[in-house]
Amino acid sequence: MEGSHHLHWCGNVSYKVSGSSCCNGNITLGLSQLVADCCGSVAYNPLNEICCNGSILTRSSTYAKCCGKDMYLTTTHVCCGKNNIFQWKENHSCCGEKTYDETIHCCCSNPTPVVKHKNETCCLKAKDHDKKTEHQPGSPPTRPLPILSDLICGSETYNPHKQMCCSGNLYKASALTKCCGGDAYTLSDDNVLCCNGILHLNVPEQSECVGGVIYTPANTTCQMSTRPRLGEHCCGGQTFNPRTHICCNGHSHNKMNGHFCCGSEVYDHHNQFLKCCSGHLYNLTHLSGKAECCGNLLLQNNKKICCSSSTNSIMYETKPNHHCCGHYYYNTSLWSCCAERLKPTPKPNSLRAEYRLKPLRDLIPEMCNKTVFFGKVESVALENDMRHVLLKVVWQVNMKSEKVIKDPWLHVSLDHCSFPATDNGKTYLWEKNHNGKPVLLSQPVDLTADIYMLYYVCYQKKG
Repeated sequence: MEGSHHLHWCGNVSYKVSGSSCCNGNITLGLSQLVADCCGSVAYNPLNEICCNGSILTRSSTYAKCCGKDMYLTTTHVCCGKNNIFQWKENHSCCGEKTYDETIHCCCSNPTPVVKHKNETCCLKAKDHDKKTEHQPGSPPTRPLPILSDLICGSETYNPHKQMCCSGNLYKASALTKCCGGDAYTLSDDNVLCCNGILHLNVPEQSECVGGVIYTPANTTCQMSTRPRLGEHCCGGQTFNPRTHICCNGHSHNKMNGHFCCGSEVYDHHNQFLKCCSGHLYNLTHLSGKAECCGNLLLQNNKKICCSSSTNSIMYETKPNHHCCGHYYYNTSLWSCCAERLKPTPKPNSLRAEYRLKPLRDLIPEMCNKTVFFGKVESVALENDMRHVLLKVVWQVNMKSEKVIKDPWLHVSLDHCSFPATDNGKTYLWEKNHNGKPVLLSQPVDLTADIYMLYYVCYQKKG
C-alpha cells in the first residue's frame, strides 16, 4: 500500500531522501539526506559530527574545525599549513607550517613562506604598507554607471517602441504581437494557442485553454494536453464522472471507497487503521491503529523521534541529551534552540518544546472533539522572554457543541524560545485548553483547503 512517491536513485538502488542518504553511490539508512553531509561514502549529521580527512568525529564544540585528520577548536588553537595545530597566542599568526610573532617578525614568500625579522628587505615597511592600502579619495569608479533609459532583454538593450521582450528573447513589436513564454505570436495567426506560457502550433480551431489545459471539441480521449470539452473530465488517460468517482494523481476511484486522496490512492478517513502520511498510505492493522506520521514516513516506536518544521519532517534515532529544533536534532552540549533557531551556545537549563507542530491532516480526526480555531497572526511583539501574539480568529467553532466563540481577537503570550516561530500573516490551528488558554497545534495551514477538510471530516463523523 505504501506508495513510491519521493523516490530517488543511488546508483541502481531507489531510496527515500526523507529517511536515507546517498554518498558516492552508497546508501546510509536512518539519516535523511535533507540534513546530512557526505564524508566519503558515508553520510553524517554535521550538527553533531565533523568529517576530517574521510573520518567522522564527534564534535566537541560548535567551533570545531578540521586540521588534517585532527579536530581543533578555533577559540583556543590555530591550524597552520595542512595539519599542524598550535595553541592560540595574541599577536601570533601562521606562516606556512609554523606560527610567528607579528610584533617582531613578518611572513615572506620566497617562494615558500619564511619567517624573517621585520627589518629585512622582503617585509614591507609599515608606512609603505599603509600607503598602498589606504583609500584614495576621488578615484574614478571602475564601472560606468548604467544608462537608466535603456531597457534590458536578456543581455541586450532594446527600444520598446520597436521591439518587444519575451522572457529574454527579442521580437519586432506590433500591436497584434503577444508574448507566450519565450515565444511571440500574432493574434491573426491560424491554429496557434498560448496555454500556460507554452505556445502550441497546429491546434484545431475553436480550441480553448482552461486551467492550463487545452480543450478540443473533436477530441474524445484524454491524451497529452488535450481532453474532451463536452462536460467530461479527465483523470490520467481516461474520462471519469466526478459525481461518482474521485481522481487521485491520475487514478480514478469510486467514492464509495473514500472521499480523500492519499497520493494515487483513495481512503476512508473514518478507518482508524489507515494513515495517510504526505501522499503515502499505510495500513496500521498490525499496529492496532497506533502510529503517527513523520513526513511521508511512519513513526511507530520510541526508538525514533520525529523533528519537524514548516518545511520538513525528519526522523532520527533517539540519542541521550539530544532534542529537536525545528527539523534538526541537536546535541544540547553543543547547541541551544530558540524558536526553532539553532545557536552555537549551549544552555543546559533552557526550556524546550514538549510537543511538535504537525500538518493539519495529521491532527484529524483527533481535533473533532475539541474546541479548536484557525487564528491568523496579525502582530508579534517580544518582551523579555515572552512573545506576545495578536491573533485574528478566522474560523472558530466547538465541533462537539457547535457553539461559535464570539470574540474575533485574541492576545496570546508564549514563552518565546520554547515555542516554534509564528510568522506574521500566517494562519495556524489553535486549541483552547481547559483553562481557556490558546495552545498552538499545527504548522501554517491553507485556509480554503484545510478549513474545508476539518469541517467536512468532523461534521460527517458527527452525523
